[in-house]
Amino acid sequence: MKVYEAVAAGLIAEGVDQMFGLMGDGNMSLWATLVKDGQVDIVSSGHEQAALAMADGYHRATGRVGVATVTHGPGLTQVATSLTIAVRNRSALVLFIGQTRRGARYATQRLDPRPFVEACGARLVDVTTPENLAAEMAEAFYIARVQRTPVVLNIDVALQERAFDWDFNYRPSTEYLPLPAGVPSDDVMNTLIEKLEAAEWPVIVAGIGAMKAQAKPEILALGEQLGALLATSLQAKGFFSGEEYDVGISGAFSSEPTERLLGDADFVLGVGAELGYYTSEGGMLFPIAEVARIDSHPLQAEIGPFPGLYVHGDAKKTVALLVQRLRERKVARTGFRDKDTRAILAAPPHEFARASDGIDPRQLAHAIGAALPRNSLVTCGNCHFWAFPAMYMPLPEGAELRFSYQFGAIGQTIPLAIGIAKANPGRPQVVIEGDGAMLMNLQELFTIQRFKLSMVVVVWNDNGFGAEVHKLKAKGFDPSHAQWEQADFVALARAFGGDGARATSVGEVGTAIQQGLKKGGLFIVDAQVSPTTVSDPYSKLHFGVPNQAPLLRPLAAER
Repeated sequence: MKVYEAVAAGLIAEGVDQMFGLMGDGNMSLWATLVKDGQVDIVSSGHEQAALAMADGYHRATGRVGVATVTHGPGLTQVATSLTIAVRNRSALVLFIGQTRRGARYATQRLDPRPFVEACGARLVDVTTPENLAAEMAEAFYIARVQRTPVVLNIDVALQERAFDWDFNYRPSTEYLPLPAGVPSDDVMNTLIEKLEAAEWPVIVAGIGAMKAQAKPEILALGEQLGALLATSLQAKGFFSGEEYDVGISGAFSSEPTERLLGDADFVLGVGAELGYYTSEGGMLFPIAEVARIDSHPLQAEIGPFPGLYVHGDAKKTVALLVQRLRERKVARTGFRDKDTRAILAAPPHEFARASDGIDPRQLAHAIGAALPRNSLVTCGNCHFWAFPAMYMPLPEGAELRFSYQFGAIGQTIPLAIGIAKANPGRPQVVIEGDGAMLMNLQELFTIQRFKLSMVVVVWNDNGFGAEVHKLKAKGFDPSHAQWEQADFVALARAFGGDGARATSVGEVGTAIQQGLKKGGLFIVDAQVSPTTVSDPYSKLHFGVPNQAPLLRPLAAER
């Protein structure tokens, strides 16, 4: 047995059956070993950055450790953006790299990986000897699982080729994991209950942790007892869709009625939600509220811009216990749940001027949502355009929406969606990406085709970098510096073996999406969007226009 074969055995013992990567000298022996017997499926990306983003998407979709592999030197440096994003997202990832042979002074691709990896905020674990391989490899997976952070597992290429002359007894990191979070101590629970009893205007903000814990029934029961408004973080958009006191997203993408109501809150309880800077608008969205958070991970105890109570516990179990204890105390409050709140939520929406130089982006977002089938997976990019899907795109039952906004980097969405797709075979996949960002990852359209994935990609085509266009305008500069002649994305899809349709009116959008979902494979919807319409957050931030965004109405009600 060679060391690289032992590494392959360790990966399989860790439960790895799906990986993402780009082959080079530093990982080809391991790669060939893993796929030889079909035990591990490896998606080969067109770029190292995309490989790690795919593993990140896979982790986000499954909760399992995402695993990727690239070669040494430039293979590692190419992943810097994706690695930093994964750190910001607290993604559990392991990236296998093969370092150039130590002592190879004139090796072109030589690089000391540790300062580079640590500059990205990730951890590096060096495999030092064959004798230490099992312990150091398990350590890498343990750190990824427990600390929820990316770990780079670094093995010298010369060491990989050495003989392993004894039995490889590998104990996977899962044997050492701490017990999952349960319910908090009585002292913490009593403190939280006292604060909830004293609250007159409570709000519950659910995040992706509440979604993963399937805590919706318990949160609804708690909201009913307290008379609480129901809101979500951006990542949990649509979680309370259809509920009478759902006020949508809390944060930079809040509607005007939501901002008005949350400003009166005196207590905000986050359930599996960070309540960080953007969810709270820097603390200004609910300025007089006391804050508490329920979270299963102790390393996320910070409350963003607020001091507050941190409650370490499982979201579902902790909220269920809160409901039980409050019932025992006969707590039943009206809170926000009265005719005044209902009047604010039911007020007629503001009428925006319609775009005349392309598809109105608010209508486009709505049309995309209306065309989504149940149980679909939507991955959305970020930049100026993403405010429209966040604020105006309804989601059907069972749909999940994920964003690639961490680190503010564009060009990450397609590879992230590929990882999500590999984790969810058979579910309808729709991606929303800006035209500028799409041009940064064209090679991954070929990856979609090569690995026979089915994905509808809506290109939000406004012929430029929309964020810079509107910021240049706000500063009095010529916006054409951030614009270009239009690319033909349908032709590009066909060049890679896919298909597509160009949409010049909002009525063509839904038809094109449904056509793509039915056809399968890669299908691009090239949506010709107004380049001059400014999003609600940008209007407020850069042009001083007060928030007039209406509360998103549930899709089911419109049908």
